[in-house]
Amino acid sequence: MKEKIGIKKIAELSGVSIGTVDRVLNNRKGVSKETARHIRAVIKHTGYKKNNVASRLKLANNKTITIAVLFPKEAYLVEHYWHLPLKGILKAVSELSEMGIIHDLHVFEIGSMKSFERESEKILSKEPDALITVPFFIKECMRLTEKSEKAGIPVVFIDTEMDLEINNKYSIYQNSFQSGKVAARILSQIISGNGKFIVLNIINNSETQKNNQEREKGFRTFFKDQIQKDNPNIDSFTVNQSEIDTLQEIFKPYTKTNEQIGVFVTNSRAYLLPKTISDLDLNNRTTIIGYDLNPINTKLLKENKIQFIINQQPEHQGYSAVKGLFKLITEEDNSDLNHKIPIEIIVKENFE
Repeated sequence: MKEKIGIKKIAELSGVSIGTVDRVLNNRKGVSKETARHIRAVIKHTGYKKNNVASRLKLANNKTITIAVLFPKEAYLVEHYWHLPLKGILKAVSELSEMGIIHDLHVFEIGSMKSFERESEKILSKEPDALITVPFFIKECMRLTEKSEKAGIPVVFIDTEMDLEINNKYSIYQNSFQSGKVAARILSQIISGNGKFIVLNIINNSETQKNNQEREKGFRTFFKDQIQKDNPNIDSFTVNQSEIDTLQEIFKPYTKTNEQIGVFVTNSRAYLLPKTISDLDLNNRTTIIGYDLNPINTKLLKENKIQFIINQQPEHQGYSAVKGLFKLITEEDNSDLNHKIPIEIIVKENFE
């Protein structure tokens, strides 16, 4: 067969999805031996071979590569966590613009499954080349990935692992459980044996708490396994961001003791705590560890009002998703699209 063909043609001739062909080409699990043999026979018969240089040139000269992005609307806010991965996405798109890469941003309401579903349908109707999103609503994400697989659209979930056995689905994230254990180790080295440990989960009205729960679980597991304490001196509080004044009531009892206090804030909202700590005059015996280098956390880190930041590298997550998808689309290589972000600790002295 002399006709030049690509992965879509192989899928058509084999009677399977593009994702199934991708799994066979990259030796991934999830394809039966009989189906894999059939696909390889089609590949051998057609003489199909990857041609990375030709693919790049063809895409650059003849085709725009559209990467759809489905994020919470807070991505527009500079101080918000979701602005950081969007920033990374825009950086990668800019670097690859000469190769035909563009992005199509859609936003949804954090507390609205209908909003997520509505924007998902809009994206699929446009038939983009790939999609980057976040797993806020599990059932809706499952439906989205199933529809995307049928359409041959690869999906990358960032920030949280989306554990689904579906072709063309990838995750770029940090292990939340392990990061909780890291936070516990740091605070355990600072707070004396009679000190108090506080897990503080500051949430929006209806956002997902999977990462926060895994982080607290890891935090408690460290003390149980490493410090050999089944019931360490840990208090846990969940506070709605709209009722942040309740932090005064939570921390006021600690003004009556002289014990050291280690506070683990399980998300990027550590910046909401230092004012309360200062108002109650607890600065000298309180150590705070939280997540993410948003502008407000960064300022407080430099002022030593937050002592440790666990950096999930959200900007790098977004950047890597675009670069990995470009490699997948142009080289049919998905090797950069399933990985965990290292747990990086930032302090005032190593911030720069």
